[in-house]
Amino acid sequence: MLPSFSLIPALRLLSFVSSVLTAPNSSQERGASFSAAKEQSYDYIIIGGGLSGLVVANRLSEDPKKSILVIESGYLDDSPAVTIPYMANILNTAAMWPVTSAPEPFLNNRTYGVRVGNIVGGGSMVNGMFFDRGSDGDYDAWEQLGNEGWGWNGMRKYFKKSTKFTPVSESTRKEYDITYDVSAYGDGPVQVSIPSFQWPDIKKIFNAWRAENIPMPIEGFTNAIGAYWCPADIDNVTATRSSAKVTYYDPVQTRSNLKLLTGTRVNQILFDGNDGALVAKGVRMISRADGSIAKVYANKEVILAAGGVFTPHLLMLSGIGPRDVLAAANITIKNEAPAVGSNFQDHVPLFMGFSLSNQTFPSPDLYTNNATFLAESEAQYALDRSGPWSTARANAAAFLTFKMISPRYESITAKIKQQNPTQYLPERYNKNKELLAGFKKQREILIRQYLGDDSAVAEFPIAGGGGAGVHQKPLSRGTVTLNSTNPEAVPIVQWNALQNPIDKEVLCEMVRFTRAHWARKELAGYAPVEVSPGAQYQTNEEIINRAIVSGGVVPTFAHVSGGCPMMPENLGGCVNNKLMVYGVEKLSIVDASIIPMIPATHLQATIYAIAEKAADIIKARG
Repeated sequence: MLPSFSLIPALRLLSFVSSVLTAPNSSQERGASFSAAKEQSYDYIIIGGGLSGLVVANRLSEDPKKSILVIESGYLDDSPAVTIPYMANILNTAAMWPVTSAPEPFLNNRTYGVRVGNIVGGGSMVNGMFFDRGSDGDYDAWEQLGNEGWGWNGMRKYFKKSTKFTPVSESTRKEYDITYDVSAYGDGPVQVSIPSFQWPDIKKIFNAWRAENIPMPIEGFTNAIGAYWCPADIDNVTATRSSAKVTYYDPVQTRSNLKLLTGTRVNQILFDGNDGALVAKGVRMISRADGSIAKVYANKEVILAAGGVFTPHLLMLSGIGPRDVLAAANITIKNEAPAVGSNFQDHVPLFMGFSLSNQTFPSPDLYTNNATFLAESEAQYALDRSGPWSTARANAAAFLTFKMISPRYESITAKIKQQNPTQYLPERYNKNKELLAGFKKQREILIRQYLGDDSAVAEFPIAGGGGAGVHQKPLSRGTVTLNSTNPEAVPIVQWNALQNPIDKEVLCEMVRFTRAHWARKELAGYAPVEVSPGAQYQTNEEIINRAIVSGGVVPTFAHVSGGCPMMPENLGGCVNNKLMVYGVEKLSIVDASIIPMIPATHLQATIYAIAEKAADIIKARG
């Protein structure tokens, strides 16, 4: 996710847009009421009405004989802030959980916002709308970890099942030489498109990548290595965000067997049985409106879809997690599971800035300071859904292998093999042989990916005068734990970004690649001047220290994942390849927390595919 632009003028204009924009649905509450749901039984209880939860709810409710309750802490929202594509440039904290990380020990103990949606539709309502996938090798890595059926061959059909691509206008395609392959997509609910409005300078900026010795795929959804155009989850007919709420919930909200309970937080999973023979039977939930507490029961399965942060949190609140974490919070241990909250991963960006001359107006760097043009853009969107407000963030990126960006890729990678892994991992890995075995297996795969040709290590979003190298394959691992003095408070998120020094070296190689790219003759007309971190910073230590001090490097790209990994139990896994939590019957996980190794991509399309596959797996259980 790219950093948000300064859009205070846009926020001031939202009241006008509200009056002229006819939203697809009103924000009136729909579905179950708290009082009607309490003490009731449903076949499936889905905890979390975000992206994955709504996909699974839609598919399970296709069988009218099955009853489904979705419990979501957030509320329904159809406001301009979550429907107008351009508003993806504004950080919509009102629709997010108020979570701040623990101090990051390798980033001068700074704290950072943990961006997690708290709204029906989850991340699909508040993200940057970039819609891409990882390379085939990224998903094959999941299968190589022991997850049969989760390689690219097992995932391919689910990427197609969830999406439908609408081409950009022919005039824009010709003007910007935009390429795509409609056959890479399917006929699914999520509408994706490359908007017909593009910033004028993107033509030159994108074409400069043709001078690099890298692939230029026609379609990133077919081949995700190289520089290519990417769609956003935009409905080209309405020029609005095509979220999970709009595409998977709204069309089926009248199904009598599907209930959505909003404004309700689940704080405990209920079980029958004792340690070693647990069976999930329901949940304990709290109304945000008045603090009322109630229980609801599941006949077939409790399905966790609370996301990369709150799924491990809820498991620990329910007594499933690392023994020391639960004991410190005075939580009764029902199933000791060291994997819960371990293996936490994210992409790590190092943002660079270049001052450009001779930009064509309008440009994303200059646009928001021109109140007149901003108002004209708003009016244009209100009139015919076109112009700058019909687009979100960047529609192009370069996902490159390590050897494509660094002449030192082999020597840097060789250092990984020489490391004692426990020296650069959370302490729990030194105490648990399964967690350590799992990381060592991941490390073997990462080394192959660092040296190979089938997985990207670096992402470079292709936009305006900003530059960023986003580390796609970090070796550092974080944790999600409980607040020991108040376990039901938001969890303690610790990325441990840059704990492994190899991650610093990779980021610095991205900086050097970006500098060389902007020094190309194809971009000379902009007379680029590096302002962040600054050309005077040359050594690895200088680059990283300056980036930390200036805020140029952060521990997150809002792609939190991995805290309940799908891996064999002897490799530190939390769920098996059928998504069932080890040691518990009738409890599954269907969200980003199951990702064992983060793929080189923005996670949205991958989570749709995971959820579609999860729905088929759950259906097959009967």
